[in-house]
Amino acid sequence: MTLALFGLFFLLFAGNDNDVEWNGVSHVPFLDRRPLCPIGGEAFGVLFQVYRFDITSARVYVDDGVSPQWVDAYFSHDRGPYAVWRADLPASAASTLRYYIELTDGADSDYYSDAGMSDEPPLDGGFLIDFATLAHAPLGATPTSDGGTVFKVWAPTPTQAQVRGEFNGWTNANPMTRVGEYFVAHVPSARPRQQYKYFFQPGAIWKSDPRSRSLNPGNNYNSRIENPFGHVWTSPDFAAPPFDEMILYELHVGTFAGRNDPVASGAIPATYRDVAVHADHLAELGINVVELMPMAEFPGDFSAGYNPVTVWSPESKYGTPNDLKYLVDTLHQHGIAVIPDIVWNHVSPTDNFLWYYDGTQIYFDNPYVDTPWGAQADFDRPEVRAFYVDSILSWLDEFRFDGARMDATAFMDLPAQAAAGWSLMQAFNDWIDRRWVDKVAIAEQLPNDAWVTRPTSLGGAGFDSQWHDAFTDNLRQEILDAAFGDPEMWKIANMVNGSGPYLNGTYVTNYLELHDELWPSSGGQRIVKTIDPTFPHDDLWARGRVKLAYGLVMFAPGIPIIHQGSEWLEDTDFGGGNPSGANRIDWSKKLTYAPIFRYFRDIIAVRKTNGGLRASAPVQVSHLNESGNVIAFHRWDLAGNDLVVVANFSNGDYSGYQLGFPQPGRWYELINSQATRYGGNGLGNGFVDTTSGPYDGFAQSTFLTIPQMGLLVLRYNDPPPPPPPCPADLDADGVVGLGDLSILLSHYGTASGASPEDGDLDADGDVDLADLSVMLARFGSICP
Repeated sequence: MTLALFGLFFLLFAGNDNDVEWNGVSHVPFLDRRPLCPIGGEAFGVLFQVYRFDITSARVYVDDGVSPQWVDAYFSHDRGPYAVWRADLPASAASTLRYYIELTDGADSDYYSDAGMSDEPPLDGGFLIDFATLAHAPLGATPTSDGGTVFKVWAPTPTQAQVRGEFNGWTNANPMTRVGEYFVAHVPSARPRQQYKYFFQPGAIWKSDPRSRSLNPGNNYNSRIENPFGHVWTSPDFAAPPFDEMILYELHVGTFAGRNDPVASGAIPATYRDVAVHADHLAELGINVVELMPMAEFPGDFSAGYNPVTVWSPESKYGTPNDLKYLVDTLHQHGIAVIPDIVWNHVSPTDNFLWYYDGTQIYFDNPYVDTPWGAQADFDRPEVRAFYVDSILSWLDEFRFDGARMDATAFMDLPAQAAAGWSLMQAFNDWIDRRWVDKVAIAEQLPNDAWVTRPTSLGGAGFDSQWHDAFTDNLRQEILDAAFGDPEMWKIANMVNGSGPYLNGTYVTNYLELHDELWPSSGGQRIVKTIDPTFPHDDLWARGRVKLAYGLVMFAPGIPIIHQGSEWLEDTDFGGGNPSGANRIDWSKKLTYAPIFRYFRDIIAVRKTNGGLRASAPVQVSHLNESGNVIAFHRWDLAGNDLVVVANFSNGDYSGYQLGFPQPGRWYELINSQATRYGGNGLGNGFVDTTSGPYDGFAQSTFLTIPQMGLLVLRYNDPPPPPPPCPADLDADGVVGLGDLSILLSHYGTASGASPEDGDLDADGDVDLADLSVMLARFGSICP
């Protein structure tokens, strides 16, 4: 469900209308109790969420067998489109109690329990708290209010289990109690960051915790206890952009930072905090969603991330869980959402500690379902399904991610367990739509399949968007064909028009190249190198064609995404890195190729500030010149934002080229990919007036200049604002750099009569230390 659709739904239905909206109600016990695992009869809070403004009151019924009572709930805080309520249940001397939630909207009262929503109170009393056995404990290691930790693990086969760790000298001092198919133990001495493992008998089996929030691969994957509330968030009110306005940036933590990098630590691989220090760069570029390539724990220190040993623990070489939260928090402070790339279709073929976990094959079929990359878990088994579904709930809640991209969804419903894999994807999306309808779910579905983005209510998998494979294939092929002068422009027209129902607008995520296209291991490389392997940045054709292609990514309908380094046409291919620092993007190129960065910054800004360029805004291909290799399409919105995008795939410039326009009057050039400020030949228009007659199905037309390999964006009757001044750019090259510093130093000491061109940046007539300070503060910046 897109935010636009949700907004309409919210306005129409989620008000005080004597009708509780069931779709917005959720209470996830392992996330929504405070403390997370109540012990010893202590008082605890029950959190639950509903759509904002939907209910008029709420209360929780608690029955401990001694003094059943109603406890009034109160509004706690808003979280996006939801209101979070809380009820504080009193301490009890009983060994067990049950509770359920009553929600009231005027004359309508409904109930929420472990069975879900109902019109009547649940007959079994609802959620169970068992202070004697701690059966209600979350799976994994959960810090408790007494300073200790409760451990719980699913292990149906062993007869005995112990939790051994730094807190007990790795001895058998803490046996666990069997509760059904689970083992539970409360260890008062176990503290956050201490390491531990489970020990099962018979067989003397040592195992990591499948749900540990942190692993130590250097010590045979010992698990660590983590305090999920250890990070103090500084961006509590952050709201991700609507799907229609998203502009994504694919980022690999390990290779993003550190090469010719003035601000990062230089660690190899790079860390979560190294990424965080570049938040200003990402904000300057203008993207508003970072898609982190898989950062669940993987074997070794270097990987693209598609070989996870877990879906619960962040990669430890990049930092601690709190370091990852710091990264998310920092990007949120800069207005940037963050989504992880998650891998559910297989588990790493090495270091797979889930294999024969408790002495039997409880996480996998036997024989196991295989994929090209490793074994696939048993998606039919309820506990395994919960292992996966609960993990995404945890990432979205505890780490405050803003959605997720699921890897290789075509391999989630393999023939051996097709129904189970499909229903698991549906459960993934249903939970997100219930609890986080404002968070985005994207599928890597190759080839495209409309059923993947069709709603689950219609039998689809329910993803909000899928990588637009057809867009990429056509764009790449025709950009390369343009070198020989014979691109098939009808394919570009089809690409712009989308691929049909549930494969257009926000349902698709458009790209030219992402990790697979850039990865030699997958047969790829940067397209700028494909066009010119020798001097890709200095080649007119490589620069021109790649700028043209990225312009179409940005201005065609759909959600655009670019890969790290594309903003300066990085020519280093993608890879997982190695100890020598391979595959890292080169930060010096941001200044060396400043015109390219300026182009990316400007096309992103134009995309963000024009409603007619939103992902779902209408499109009409109005001009298709197959022999001349030119296409034009009209984009608009209902607020009067009217734009025409023109793309010239040919190797020659056009002057006096006739083109129809949808409205009479003046059209202003917002983007010209071949403008001198973007390193182009400077041919363009500034503006055009529709002084000629009907053409392209419109009542008016004009003649304009279209540069070779050029992309133009023209807006109706609304000129672009002039760029702000860049006073420290003394040599007018668009970058505050060594040339400007040299000019200032050559005039340094001028006592009177100095001009801004001489370096008098504070306009006091002198070139002195104050001016040098201004210059150094702006040094390395790229002018608007």
